Amino acid sequence: MTTLPAGAKDGAELLRAVLQAQEHERAAVAAALHEGVGQALKALALGLRGLDVGANAAARHRLERLTSDTLESVRHLALGLRPATLDDLGLAAALRAVARAAEAAGGPSVSVLAEIPDRAACAPGAAPEVELALFRVAQEAVDNIVRHARASDASIVVTARRGVWYLVVEDDGAGFDVATLAPGCRMGLDYARAWLVALGGDLRIESSRGGGTSVYGRVPVG
Repeated sequence: MTTLPAGAKDGAELLRAVLQAQEHERAAVAAALHEGVGQALKALALGLRGLDVGANAAARHRLERLTSDTLESVRHLALGLRPATLDDLGLAAALRAVARAAEAAGGPSVSVLAEIPDRAACAPGAAPEVELALFRVAQEAVDNIVRHARASDASIVVTARRGVWYLVVEDDGAGFDVATLAPGCRMGLDYARAWLVALGGDLRIESSRGGGTSVYGRVPVG
């Protein structure tokens, strides 16, 4: 378990507060997209379907398709910002949603194995933050797999042992040289790493060209 020097505790708490504020902003934007833009697009789609079929049938069909595609984009954006599944059903369900979204986006088959306790079994107030931190790691790792790895298979495994939760995301794709990865290419994982560090955990990436990539995260529950 990672321990912080006494002088660093205030810094860790500040980092944690900043990250929590960012997550609140993400949640607010996701809710606005779902409740505002999403509902408006649904109403537009219903209105288009109610129009008479006539000379403008082709134009109506194009508008229906555009509306449907835009609604799907809004849903995808809202999921990335703050998935309702994570808040409502927990980490395992949210990871399965990430896997389904990756496959729907043309990515590889992603298996999910979650061996973690129910929220009620965890330290009060700790589990939601732990789940969020590990979710962000998995979300960014899988997004990188879809965009860059050219993998055929990937997996997400999350386990809990002796008060520590562990996450492993692996793929059999192209891999890369971790030492030469540009900072701009790992911003998402750097954000996820910051969450783990703020909670006393850590993140490690192993990869080699042609040998796939493994992302390891761990964080104490208490």
